[in-house]
Amino acid sequence: MSTGFNRRDFLRTSTIAAGSAVAFPYVARSQDSKKLRVAIVGCSGRGGHGLGMVKNEEVTALCDVDEGRTGRGKQMFPNAKVYTDYREMYKKTDDFDAVIVSTPDHQHYIPTLLAIRAGKAVYCEKPLTWSMNEALSLMAEAEKHKVATQMGNQGMGSHGWRVAYDYVKSGAIGDVKEVHTWTPVHGGWFTDGIRTPEGKDEVPKSLDWDLWLGPAPVRPYVNRHYHPARWRGWIDFGNGALGDWCCHLMNAYYKILEPGFPTSVECINQTGPAIDTYPKGKSVKWEFAADGKRPAFDAYWYDGENKPPRIPGLEEGRKMGNAGSYLVGTKGTCWVVGSHNNSATLVPETLRKEVGKPEQLAPKSLGHEREFIMAAKGEIPYNAPLSHFGYGGKLTAVALMANIAARVKGKLLYDAKAQRFTNSEEANKLMSRKPRDGWNIV
Repeated sequence: MSTGFNRRDFLRTSTIAAGSAVAFPYVARSQDSKKLRVAIVGCSGRGGHGLGMVKNEEVTALCDVDEGRTGRGKQMFPNAKVYTDYREMYKKTDDFDAVIVSTPDHQHYIPTLLAIRAGKAVYCEKPLTWSMNEALSLMAEAEKHKVATQMGNQGMGSHGWRVAYDYVKSGAIGDVKEVHTWTPVHGGWFTDGIRTPEGKDEVPKSLDWDLWLGPAPVRPYVNRHYHPARWRGWIDFGNGALGDWCCHLMNAYYKILEPGFPTSVECINQTGPAIDTYPKGKSVKWEFAADGKRPAFDAYWYDGENKPPRIPGLEEGRKMGNAGSYLVGTKGTCWVVGSHNNSATLVPETLRKEVGKPEQLAPKSLGHEREFIMAAKGEIPYNAPLSHFGYGGKLTAVALMANIAARVKGKLLYDAKAQRFTNSEEANKLMSRKPRDGWNIV
């Protein structure tokens, strides 16, 4: 592609980052100007949230493959430069200090990696990446370059998981034996369980379909199947119901226990094969080894038509709701309620009354988005945001193992040190993919 981000462009961007004062030019500039200069990649949908997040800062660049979706950004920030190709935007890295990435999953990795290597703070929506290896790569790159990062799982700023943290850390439920997490079938923008449509339609004049595809394999545009907002279920572009909700729902137990990587993962039930899209329902099991004083435990995920067991000890008549998570311990159960860790309680109710209000042990929240802006300005350490990529990348990689398990039969054994599956080359191949020409970065 003539607009490809070639090696010369990449080396230029890397040189800018390496030659900047001590490391973080954006920190000095932001402190001088009092406002963070931000580039938005993906300007509608979650990009609209990003615009609101930095409404008091200065957006200097707006990038979207669909020119019709930059209107709100231009109204809010009329002086911002507009791009359709983020590779072109990164040729002018002096124009911005931080980047917000709100594209479909398959386009998360490249603009995020380019931001890190250019010394820019970067906020990327969840799941952090489309593939496991991309998540592992961003973890390493963010720490290497020591830039401020945050993954957009907004529930990390909520109250619920903090209450659960206090209960678990205080010993209220004893040793955790297993965890169960669930989310329902999602309508509207979801395409789980269907096959690739035949034929093609005329691409809207405002949309650059080739740029929308980016590193993914070429396929024809079909109305109401991919863009806008219906890409999540397609394996080439998204990660299905799990990819959409894992970093919200799994965050509670993963932050509380911080178990690292599992020793195995297995899809123990699914409604159909994962071919073009993910199935309409699946159940997955991870096995986590003991770590110090924390015993081994198993974690389960249920989505779509697959439902979790009823919470142990939950009184008759109490409903579990459409989404949530619960940690089963040797003394009782901690139930984290809602899709974004909205609240938490002990089960049964008699245990909650017996334990009373736990000591506050969890770290307080500065506000999920605010943490990132403060870190980007150098007001707090670069890795102070609670979903920095060292954490968010690990959570994403663990979750995306489940989608690999949905495509490869049997229990998959994982070696965290080697970052590979030890009993399946098929699974190892699904940890990444070769991008299209013009979209590869090494």
